[in-house]
Amino acid sequence: MHELVARIKEPDLCYVFAKNATSRGHPELALQAHRRAVDLRAQQHGAESEAELAAVRAIYAYEEALSYSKGKRTRATGTWQLVNRHGVLTALSKRLESRNPDEMNSTLKELGMEDYTFKAVSKAYPELFQKQAA
Repeated sequence: MHELVARIKEPDLCYVFAKNATSRGHPELALQAHRRAVDLRAQQHGAESEAELAAVRAIYAYEEALSYSKGKRTRATGTWQLVNRHGVLTALSKRLESRNPDEMNSTLKELGMEDYTFKAVSKAYPELFQKQAA
């Protein structure tokens, strides 16, 4: 990660930086800024474990992919409703079962966040997701 991106402490400033980087011909810095924004938003969420942090990061990355593909800020409303009702890990497990989990993977790959997919989180913590399925 570039030094300028690493110094950003607020997600909103990451978006401003990304917009400026794109307009000045530095798309690689814009991608890093988007990734940094996802990381900062996940840290601010207050997850209780590494698995929850990874799951929240994946949800924020999904929002980022939605926003990128639609051209405007978009929230993963249905996913957050699941989180509020059932908890982060259960919501992610249900989300993996209910829809095609690969629908945003190409966009996440384009944004350099292929390691932030729902499937990547379930592979990183298989024991937790097997408990959720049972």
